Amino acid sequence: MIKVFLVEDESIIRQGIKNNIDWKSNGFQLVGEAGDGEYAYPMILKKQPDILLTDVKMPFMDGLELSRLVKKALPKCKIIVFSGYNEFDYAKEAIRIGISDYLLKPVTAASLMEALKKVAEQILEEQENSRLLERYFIDYEKYMDFPDKTDYSGVDRKLIQNFLKTGNAEECGRFIDEYFEAVGEGNYMSLLLRQYMTMDIFYCVQEFIKSLNIREEDTPAELTDLKQVTKAIEKADSTMNYLKELFTFALTVRDKSSGDRYGILIREAKDYIAENYGNSELSLNMISGFIGVSPSYFSSIFKQGTGQSFIEYLTKVRIDRACELLKCTTLRTSEIGEKTGYNDPHYFSTAFKKMVGQSPKEFRSSTNQESEEK
Repeated sequence: MIKVFLVEDESIIRQGIKNNIDWKSNGFQLVGEAGDGEYAYPMILKKQPDILLTDVKMPFMDGLELSRLVKKALPKCKIIVFSGYNEFDYAKEAIRIGISDYLLKPVTAASLMEALKKVAEQILEEQENSRLLERYFIDYEKYMDFPDKTDYSGVDRKLIQNFLKTGNAEECGRFIDEYFEAVGEGNYMSLLLRQYMTMDIFYCVQEFIKSLNIREEDTPAELTDLKQVTKAIEKADSTMNYLKELFTFALTVRDKSSGDRYGILIREAKDYIAENYGNSELSLNMISGFIGVSPSYFSSIFKQGTGQSFIEYLTKVRIDRACELLKCTTLRTSEIGEKTGYNDPHYFSTAFKKMVGQSPKEFRSSTNQESEEK
């Protein structure tokens, strides 16, 4: 049974979730519930659930602070948060904390069960991987211990998978450096733990490469041969260099084999911009979150695919629309600025003149004059 703990300050919602889900028949056990994070935290430490369900906004201790504490104390615990439509910033912060999923309110029993089953699959997969690795390395444990064993919770496969899907090849070196730093020098300097960690990462990357359906002969043997992995593990520096090469190759292949993937993502981004250019808060982070890639990756592929930066493209869309409104309506220039994402009339006028060569008023005047002459 997968153990679940529920935290929701609204009693009606909490009881609804508790009573409208057939926990047992779906392989879950609801081991506890609470109305706020402060009351829930000690109970969570005692129950040690596999999954935490929590609302974002709650009194005393909100869901984000609770998530930070739980992730620190129980790193393997998966977290699903509930978020209102007006809480996008909270959801983004929750993602940075390391939640597994977030659901927009109102949460239906069907959507919650779908999210729970998805996370349960991850938990079961991680448990199986751990069992396999324990069997693989069991003979070594007679001779060595992890220096910082209590601080190491295993390879974060989800983090690695997300980076493989959305990261840039140029970021591989920094990603590996930061990953090893998070593991702790006392851990990765241990030969045993390096073996454990590197083999898990190796198989994670190999699974990703296999999913790209590339030909076997196109994959360098030194990056797939276990003998090379064994050799690389001998020293910490060689381990890190090997993994950087492995990740760089995987991301390079991903980009080459993606075919029209750039085109699909760019079209999604353009459609989103076309629908939301009037929102003054529209940003690169907002769009990259919408299409499901990292901001740096989105910025890179957008520039590569369009020949323009995101800001350059957004500005052109806004100014083109402003030109249409200046030609075809009698709206004041300040109103047109607001409709095209510029709340500051002075900034709108400056941006417009920089692109068109005339101020909005001058453009409207010259357009009207041309119409009269015709």
